[in-house]
Amino acid sequence: MPQPRVTVKLVSLTALAAAMLAPVPAAAREHGRDAERDRALSEMQGRLGNPETQRAIGDAMAGMMAAMLDMKAAPFLKAMDRVGKSTGEAPQHREIPDNATLGDLAGPEARRMPEEVARKAPAMMGAAGAMVGAMGEMLPQLEEAGKRMGEQMRKTMDHAADRADDDRDTAE
Repeated sequence: MPQPRVTVKLVSLTALAAAMLAPVPAAAREHGRDAERDRALSEMQGRLGNPETQRAIGDAMAGMMAAMLDMKAAPFLKAMDRVGKSTGEAPQHREIPDNATLGDLAGPEARRMPEEVARKAPAMMGAAGAMVGAMGEMLPQLEEAGKRMGEQMRKTMDHAADRADDDRDTAE
């Protein structure tokens, strides 16, 4: 089982990457021409490199993390048990005090994570900016791969439909 510190870092980095990269496909769709798409990606990369933006996002992430750590743990774990039951999993809920928070369960190291995230956000944002730049370089290849996958899916579906028709004709 991952340590709370590692888990919190992983969640933070994953959320940051998703938040930063989510606009990339939309920018590519909205800007059909390569020059406009490149301009949009360059603008996004510039924003991610802006120290003021980096600090603001770091502060926001730290605030969200602190709020999550202050959430009451019992209702959260009970809700997770209900989700687990709906998928056939055995409940994992343990008896914990009603006033215990997720931060209490995660341990004292987790309480320092919001400050650490705020401090490390500029480097994370710089890395996200580099990912956007790399994504921009990869978009033509990804678009071509997407087209090929779409064509293959269409052929597969057509073939499956033809086979179903043949099976139905044979059964009659």
